[in-house]
Amino acid sequence: MKKLLTFSAFAAVVLAGCYNDKYDKLYPTPTTTTCDTSAVSYARDIQPIFNNNLCTSCHVSGGSAVTSGDFSSYNATWWGVARNRTNMLRDINAAVGDPNHMPQGSPTSLSVCDISKITAWIDQGYQNN
Repeated sequence: MKKLLTFSAFAAVVLAGCYNDKYDKLYPTPTTTTCDTSAVSYARDIQPIFNNNLCTSCHVSGGSAVTSGDFSSYNATWWGVARNRTNMLRDINAAVGDPNHMPQGSPTSLSVCDISKITAWIDQGYQNN
């Protein structure tokens, strides 16, 4: 009986020790994407946002939205944003369906990260980097 009890205790310890050895494979930690706004670059971050969201199709010299900014180049962009910082931030934060919502006519808004990057770029002084 003593051998059976000793064996049972040993088996319980071994099995309990093995229970969680595959836990991280069965239940991986979800990965989260971070949005780095500490050093926003116009060329690396801002211009691609404008290009990928078709901002430059309207906001370009001679385009339908030229009065509210030309986003085709750094010089045109910073000049327009510097003149209308409040409007730009209002427009990119507007809800879908709001007449000021940008990108105009889009069924979605810019991502939270894209908005954060544009805001950080503005707050960091519209740097051409």
